[in-house]
Amino acid sequence: MTETALFPLPIGTTDFEALRDAGQLYVDKTPLIFELARLRQKFILARPGRFGKTLLASTFASLFKHGLTYFAGLAIEKLWKDKTYTVVKIDFSDIKNFESIQDFYARFDDRLIDAFAPAGFRCNESERQSTIRQLSRWMKTLPVNSLVLLINDYDSPLTTCLLTPELFKAVRTRLSSFYASVKTNDACLRFVFMTGITKFHQTGIFSELNNFTDISLDPMFSPLLGYTNEEIRRYFSGY
Repeated sequence: MTETALFPLPIGTTDFEALRDAGQLYVDKTPLIFELARLRQKFILARPGRFGKTLLASTFASLFKHGLTYFAGLAIEKLWKDKTYTVVKIDFSDIKNFESIQDFYARFDDRLIDAFAPAGFRCNESERQSTIRQLSRWMKTLPVNSLVLLINDYDSPLTTCLLTPELFKAVRTRLSSFYASVKTNDACLRFVFMTGITKFHQTGIFSELNNFTDISLDPMFSPLLGYTNEEIRRYFSGY
C-alpha cells in the first residue's frame, strides 16, 4: 500500500473477509495476530465497545478456516505455515434484554447449538436442559487440536443484568458451566480467543477461565486494537 492510496474506509464493516473482498482499508495487525495464532493457547482480551473486537475475531476465523486466502499482501503472508481447522465462532453480544431466566436459557442454548452445528454437533432436542453436557460429550469425541473456538463479548449476558441480582446469578452459573466445559475439553482445542468488556476475574467466573492468558494489559499487544500514531500517518495520510 502506498501512503497516498485512498482505499475506501471500512466504516461499519466488522467482517474481515467482507472488508478484504471490498478492497477497504485495513491497518495491518497481522504481525501481532501471528504471534498469538502460532501458539496452542487460550487468550482473553478486554476492551470497551467499538474498539474492533468483532473484526479481530473475524480475522482469526478467516486465518484458521481459510488459511492465507484473504491475507494477500499482509505481513502474515510470509509467516503463516499452519494448516486449516474447524472454526466455531460465537457472538454473545446480542443476548441482551432478556427478562427472565428461562428466556436467557433458551437464547443462550440456541446460540450454542447454532454455533456448533456447522462443526457437526447435534443436540438432542428432548434433552435441551442438558445442552452444555451434550456439547461437552461431543467435544470429547473430536480429534486432538482440531477445533478453534472464538468467542466475542463473552461477558455480554452478564453486563446486561448487573442490576438484577437473582438474574445475574443465574446467568453467571450458566456461563460458568459453559466455560468449564471449554476448560475440561482442552485436548480438542487448537486455539481459543475471547473478547469482552470486563476482565474475566471481575465477572465471578475466574476458576473456569484461570487457564486463559489475559493480554488486556500486555504492552506487546496493546496496538492489536485501535490505531497508533504511526499507523494513522502511514495508512490514513491520504485522508
